[in-house]
Amino acid sequence: MRRSRGRVALAVVFALLALNAWAEVALVLLGDSDEPVALTVLKTLGGLAGAMASWGAWAGARWAPTAAAGYGLLTAGMLVALDPLLDLGPDARAGLWTGAAAVLGFALWAAWYLRRKFRRDGVARPRATD
Repeated sequence: MRRSRGRVALAVVFALLALNAWAEVALVLLGDSDEPVALTVLKTLGGLAGAMASWGAWAGARWAPTAAAGYGLLTAGMLVALDPLLDLGPDARAGLWTGAAAVLGFALWAAWYLRRKFRRDGVARPRATD
């Protein structure tokens, strides 16, 4: 099976997003950051969802669109939670909501694209049981 350029691009983007999240978690584990535990947990889960979306897009897994949407929901939720977690103040709220909407929009678009692509290519069809 040949991977489309779009699938490869999404696999790379989600892999980079996952690596970024886990690099930030590594900084906490190495003692170079003092962020709240809840934020570290959210980044760990976001990294996991990004890695799953990347792997699923690359492999053509049926669950890849769900992982992409999950990444968007987790990351958007984390961005919205930054204000109460870090006490950023009212000036940061608009930017956080805008960023959360952008991340969620991208992830939902990626989920839609993967689902459409897999259906068109016959990847997402369930296997027949004997």
